[in-house]
Amino acid sequence: MFNDRDLAVLGAGALLAVLCLFLPFSFVGRIVVGFLVLVVFMVLALMRLGPDRIPLEVWLKRRVRYRLDVRQYVNQQKPSSTTAHREEQQEQRRTSTPVPAVQFRPLNLAWGEVGVYPLLTAFLAVIAVYFSVWLAHGGVDQLAIWFKLGGVPWKP
Repeated sequence: MFNDRDLAVLGAGALLAVLCLFLPFSFVGRIVVGFLVLVVFMVLALMRLGPDRIPLEVWLKRRVRYRLDVRQYVNQQKPSSTTAHREEQQEQRRTSTPVPAVQFRPLNLAWGEVGVYPLLTAFLAVIAVYFSVWLAHGGVDQLAIWFKLGGVPWKP
């Protein structure tokens, strides 16, 4: 099914999308920014990197650890070349078969692991909050104009 990491990323994205309602933009600008934030966090929850398909934070941790690790260098000398050793190397070159190229995709989306339902739940929750805020800030009056009762706009 899905794990806690994916739910945490989706929840954080939904929370940040709702907090975008406090930005000093127009309501349409807040909607655009909020849904962009939500889409970015959905992609982060689905994204798997590397050949072993790991989440972004594990991949970054491995990259940073590899860059910061101390390398051990060995002062190696060339091996002594004997005729038997040369013959073995030539024999290996003749009998080696070409290795097929591996199809490497550096990025994959884990649809099967996360599923659609958590993504849809977060998306609908953010839409519900935005709809509620729109209703509280004058959306009721706009709806009343669309649904006239008996030719007269409805006023509370």
